[in-house]
Amino acid sequence: MEALTVLEFIRDPEAVWNLPAGLLDGLARAFPTVRFLAPRDRAEADDRVPEAEVVLGWAVRAENFERARRLRWIQVTAAGVGPLLFPAMVESDVVLTNGRGIHSESMAEHTMGVVLAFARKLHLARDAQHRHRWTQREMWGGPPAFRELGGATLGLVGFGAVGSAIASRARALGLTVVAVRRHPAADPAPAHEQWGVERLPELIERADWLVLAAPSTAATRGLISRDQLARMKPGAVLVNLGRGALVDEAALIEALEGGRIAGAALDVTEREPLDPGSPLWDMPQVIVTPHISGLGPRYWERSMELFSRNLRAFIDGRPLVNVVDKRAGY
Repeated sequence: MEALTVLEFIRDPEAVWNLPAGLLDGLARAFPTVRFLAPRDRAEADDRVPEAEVVLGWAVRAENFERARRLRWIQVTAAGVGPLLFPAMVESDVVLTNGRGIHSESMAEHTMGVVLAFARKLHLARDAQHRHRWTQREMWGGPPAFRELGGATLGLVGFGAVGSAIASRARALGLTVVAVRRHPAADPAPAHEQWGVERLPELIERADWLVLAAPSTAATRGLISRDQLARMKPGAVLVNLGRGALVDEAALIEALEGGRIAGAALDVTEREPLDPGSPLWDMPQVIVTPHISGLGPRYWERSMELFSRNLRAFIDGRPLVNVVDKRAGY
């Protein structure tokens, strides 16, 4: 029997999302009967795509998909799969699995980090530090006021693995957690309540902290529109670590400049990197981070553990985990 061929292609021009050296060797040792290919660059990956039954990473594109005649399964280490949802892929029998869940610990801790920064005005203290200014009086007497998390409401849009991890940590800090999701569960834990998407406007009006942890799909693009931003409390803070497309960025800038909401923490933006001319860079009530909420010390280890479990299941003919609904987009 011919060996199963896996093509690994996880390459990034910025070298942030590159598979670390040695991890593919570990997979080869764990699966000695599997043939692993690791192209050096995009051109070589295009040449090797016809050989692959399994792809780990981003070797497949609309331009080369027709040549991938042996392909049966693609595993990506990211949660988002947008670049792979071209029509031919969506209509095909190729199974697509993603990395949802492996980012949950890091993204939850990132969320609580920015929430605490706003509550304790740490971002403003850091800005003052850069100017060599001791601002005790301004920080105590000036807006915005210091906050206590206990008794406040954290609204979650999206309640998968990331949302659940955020809810657990938020509850531990005394926040009331209300989540909106497509299919609310009878048991809302670890949130206090789970609501259907039809109650999103109500959640937006109630939340002191509105956290977006939903994927970018046709249904969620522009979800937080100008009208929805107008529903937020004047003291509310928006936290987006889902996708930049979830928010109407121009409307958000207007709301921040007009003081209609208190602040925003953005790990994702409509265009990445964020345009150097964007007003968001210079707003003191905005924390911009460069799409790092999913990065953590065990990111690649968890990625390979997930792929190994799925590869073993694939070889054994068992169902895979994290299968993406290609038509829904997640």
